[in-house]
Amino acid sequence: MFERFDKELQEIKEQLKSKRKWEDQLGRLEDEAEQQEIKLNMLKKILDKEEKDVVKLESFSVSAIAYTLIGRKLEKIDKEKQEAIAAELKYQEAVRTAEDMKKELAELRSQLETVQHADEDYTEWMKRKEQLIHDEQSPLSAEIYVLVNQEADLRATIKEYVEAIETGNQARNSLEHALKSLGSAENLSTWDMLGGGALTTAMKRGKMNDAQDDIHDAQQALRRFESELNDVGDGALADLDTGSLLTFADYFFDGFLMDWIVHSKIQDSESQTRNVLQKTNDLLGRLDEQITNLKEQRDAVSNRRVTLIENGQ
Repeated sequence: MFERFDKELQEIKEQLKSKRKWEDQLGRLEDEAEQQEIKLNMLKKILDKEEKDVVKLESFSVSAIAYTLIGRKLEKIDKEKQEAIAAELKYQEAVRTAEDMKKELAELRSQLETVQHADEDYTEWMKRKEQLIHDEQSPLSAEIYVLVNQEADLRATIKEYVEAIETGNQARNSLEHALKSLGSAENLSTWDMLGGGALTTAMKRGKMNDAQDDIHDAQQALRRFESELNDVGDGALADLDTGSLLTFADYFFDGFLMDWIVHSKIQDSESQTRNVLQKTNDLLGRLDEQITNLKEQRDAVSNRRVTLIENGQ
């Protein structure tokens, strides 16, 4: 009976934590989605203006334009066309981000429905706990209850840390993929400067598209990672700078196409990606340390609870 009672509390505590977390995430994401729509409208206006400034622009898609430009010398690309391409890239990225946010909002609302009765379940559990404490036949004393409650809280917190680490690992994987694409592009860029020809240029374009997708995925994962870190709410992580992670893609896409045309700029992009990857690894390392400490606390509380029950105290 006691094991079932203990398990029920753990499940309810996890549901309560999830409910609070998802409610907070939903509120933050609704604000972010609203700001993203404002940004999207602003970028659309800029794009419309840049299109008008270009007298004749080949099929206005990034891949088509990139194909015609990669391999040309930067100084031969007129300023208006550079600005139009940059505006298109930023707008495309903003559209993808807005779509991702809409999907995440729908997912959060769906998740919240699964824990909508968590508060009522906890209130009911508390009533049964009070009855058991005053039942002479029950093994549940006030002291044991305190330990049961502490253990349930620790288990729920550990689950939050695990979820934060999983999200951080997703961001790390996307950043590592981006580094591979950038590395391949750098090699192709070197070959291109030595006269690699049309095949090398086409391969370089493919790596550009790969890196663009990887950076988008990394930015989305970094945003979710930052949200999970907010929910963890651990003072030990308060001194770590997550803000710079969130501006990563904005900076990256600012000169994305030009970076690919100029060999040295590809190297700059690699360096920046490595810096963000290092910060992500630092955050994950701190999370690992904290989760190890939490598990030690959980085990100590659990052992104390079992001892009290076995000794009948």
